[in-house]
Amino acid sequence: MTDLSMASAIRAIAAETKVPEALKKTLSYVESLLRPRTSFVSIHDEREGLLTVAVTRGRSDERVVAASPGKGPVGRAFSEGRIVKEGAVLAIPMIAGETAVGVLTCMGGTRLREPLSAEHRETLLALAHTAAMVVALARSNELVEQRGRELRIAADRLDDRDRVRDSILSHLSHELRTPLTTIKLYLDMAQAGKLGELGERQANAVQICQRNADRLLRLINDLLLTARLEAGQMALDPRPLGLRSVMSEALALLDDELRSAEVTTDLAAPMGEAFIRGNRDRLVEAFMHLLERGLEGRRKGARLLVDVVPEDRRAVLRILHGGLDLPRTEVESLFSAFRADGGRSNLGLAIARRIVALHGGTVQARTSPEGLWFEVSFPLYAGAVATGARAPSPRPGEILVVEDDDDCRNGIVEYLSAERFRVRAFSDGRAALERIRQTPPALLLLDLRIPGVDGARLIREVREGAGPSTPIYVISGAIDDSVGQEEAWGAKVDGVFEKPINFPFLLERVREYVAPA
Repeated sequence: MTDLSMASAIRAIAAETKVPEALKKTLSYVESLLRPRTSFVSIHDEREGLLTVAVTRGRSDERVVAASPGKGPVGRAFSEGRIVKEGAVLAIPMIAGETAVGVLTCMGGTRLREPLSAEHRETLLALAHTAAMVVALARSNELVEQRGRELRIAADRLDDRDRVRDSILSHLSHELRTPLTTIKLYLDMAQAGKLGELGERQANAVQICQRNADRLLRLINDLLLTARLEAGQMALDPRPLGLRSVMSEALALLDDELRSAEVTTDLAAPMGEAFIRGNRDRLVEAFMHLLERGLEGRRKGARLLVDVVPEDRRAVLRILHGGLDLPRTEVESLFSAFRADGGRSNLGLAIARRIVALHGGTVQARTSPEGLWFEVSFPLYAGAVATGARAPSPRPGEILVVEDDDDCRNGIVEYLSAERFRVRAFSDGRAALERIRQTPPALLLLDLRIPGVDGARLIREVREGAGPSTPIYVISGAIDDSVGQEEAWGAKVDGVFEKPINFPFLLERVREYVAPA
């Protein structure tokens, strides 16, 4: 067989999608090469542990039977992965990749009694290996189809799959964020010197831990938020808010990172505040992702410019990461969460774009001689109003903390006590409710997942009589977008702190309601 005819034979075998047809063609080419009296193909049956005959050609022969791996010429060729020749019997292993899937066997005939030439050996192996690839591909396709059928059956049985998914996400969120709250709390206190004076090495170690705790939190938030966005489970509960105010909060939350990167910031709203309708927490999260992208690899003296302007019935936010020069190809893929080429993941920017899109907005990126620009545009809210009344003047009283996680509860108590507030804590809702009935607190901080009386019922009980005027703030790692809506809880809460808690913000809010002892 010439090189050209062998190449044609291999192409013809490989082009077959049906295994029996591919094996028949293989035997026909072998017959033209060796002229055996009988030829057949044995395929390994993993369940039976035998090499069973799949296709035969030529005369009938009693030796054409199933074989055991390792026994006889057929079994040895399969197990040893080499050509075995015994008299006028020739067995060629069929190997796909590094796995043997069967054996091609020839029996009888004048040519098989002669020694096998190197050229014939090479041709036979090429034909056998090509047939093996067809068998392996068919098995892979069958396995994929089988797994597909199994997945469809499993999916059909999950009538309540949305509820199950939401429950898992909520539980996972709570279990991951609660310990992070405790970790970040004590790191904050250590960094502030409230746990004793730190040496230079200890302060540096605390700063490294703080930075990586924040990094872990962002990763957890991003993964959970991505799951909710993909599932279409994010309800916004939009309210009027100022775009400059939202960006100001995002900058404040990134203040430590900005200082560490020695980046100067300039937030301007030359035409005054631009109002939109949206979810403040989600927009803060989106803006933080847009800001963080420019902090990587920054050099001392870099500038971050943010402009907020109403423009053609839209509220426009422009962010300039000064001096950040990205190739055009990277700019084009900035909002791809996971890149197919294995390049840098931009999960945060992908989330930012999705959140903005949920608000009816758009995000664009471009480069210029000045640096990297992000332009975010929202529908302008014509009926803009102030976002609500301020809290009343601080009054004396105790703060009641209801949290079932011991470390988290004790950490909050220690933090607020260090700021000279009177704090009482409970691990279950029933005991907390009894205390509220006796002495309504100046402020109630409670987790939603508590034993005894759950958080939702406790809120209703307080509002309906035990302490109707008591300010209530929810602290939870299982926050969903219904928190704070009266139709969801049957009563109003005054605010939400999502775990891990930003303790400087918590302290600021506490001081609005409660006077230190």
